[in-house]
Amino acid sequence: MHEEHFSVTRGASIVLTVTVCRRVSGKRIKTESNYFSMTVSTDPYPVKLHYDKSHDQVWLLSWGDMERNLPTLQVISQASGRVSHHTVHTQPIGRRFDRVDDFFIPASSLIINHIRFGLIFHRNEPVLHKIDLETTSYVKNISLREYNCIPKSVTYTPLGGYYFVNCRPDSTGATRPQLVVDGVTDSVIGQNRDVTGAPYASPDGRYLVTVDDGGGLMRIQVISERGEIQEPFDIHTNLHLSDLAFQRSFTEIHQYNVFGSSGRQTDALFVELRSGKVKMIKSLKEATESFEWPWSSRNRAMTGSGLFGQYLMTPSRESLFILDGRLNKLNCEITDVLKGNVVVWVGDS
Repeated sequence: MHEEHFSVTRGASIVLTVTVCRRVSGKRIKTESNYFSMTVSTDPYPVKLHYDKSHDQVWLLSWGDMERNLPTLQVISQASGRVSHHTVHTQPIGRRFDRVDDFFIPASSLIINHIRFGLIFHRNEPVLHKIDLETTSYVKNISLREYNCIPKSVTYTPLGGYYFVNCRPDSTGATRPQLVVDGVTDSVIGQNRDVTGAPYASPDGRYLVTVDDGGGLMRIQVISERGEIQEPFDIHTNLHLSDLAFQRSFTEIHQYNVFGSSGRQTDALFVELRSGKVKMIKSLKEATESFEWPWSSRNRAMTGSGLFGQYLMTPSRESLFILDGRLNKLNCEITDVLKGNVVVWVGDS
């Protein structure tokens, strides 16, 4: 299995590596080879990466320092090309970079293979800033002020063309239901029932999966071909889910499964979305502690390898684990990778 990925290091650089991993025999697992490719200079404290397949770009958020005083967004073009990579700054919104808190770019899918727009969140602002990915320039604002919603995370489904916005808790700590935003008119439709937490949409747009860690819930909603959002059904878990990734089913046509990483335990969660069937994947070692990962609440990532990829990746404190999405089990471990919690796959595997 060949894998190419960008990962964050401390300081002001990211590393592009190419790794070949295989299972040898019995219970022995080893890395066949791990080739260093290049280091790309960035602004200080890079904390988030996203690969935009539509434009073959890697988007990068840096904090500038531990207090987030100088956050910036940078873009690496021709990310999958064997060229000398470098970063370019995006145009600042309102002539200021120093309020950037996060960004969201929808993933390419079989329904929409070219993504034109992304969203930027500013610190403590009830607004989504819409950007053109072709030019990396600002387009317009989408106000969430009527609902007093400061966005924390977002997902997008092409069925109905909706953005689902996870709002930050208010000053009392109370959580607010997700907001549904029309991606065509850029207007807020309303709240997504009583659903709270971090939203994730399957690549075909048919499933919205929400992680509500406060309630120990995974909430699954079906979205119809007409864009109708169904009532949620709940899966209770004590895993304290950190991140989710979708994997197409290898046994049922037009179906998806979801894999969830645990921020506190050594198991991963597998859920068959159509039936709600649950399975645990064991022995993934301890995650990086939350206090060691101040960059986000997701202290153990779960990352898929593309629309047609078979593999997923999730880190432990000192290793990277490759999961086999076809067999729903551990495939191999890449050792001596410390806190490798920011990873993007470039290409399909």
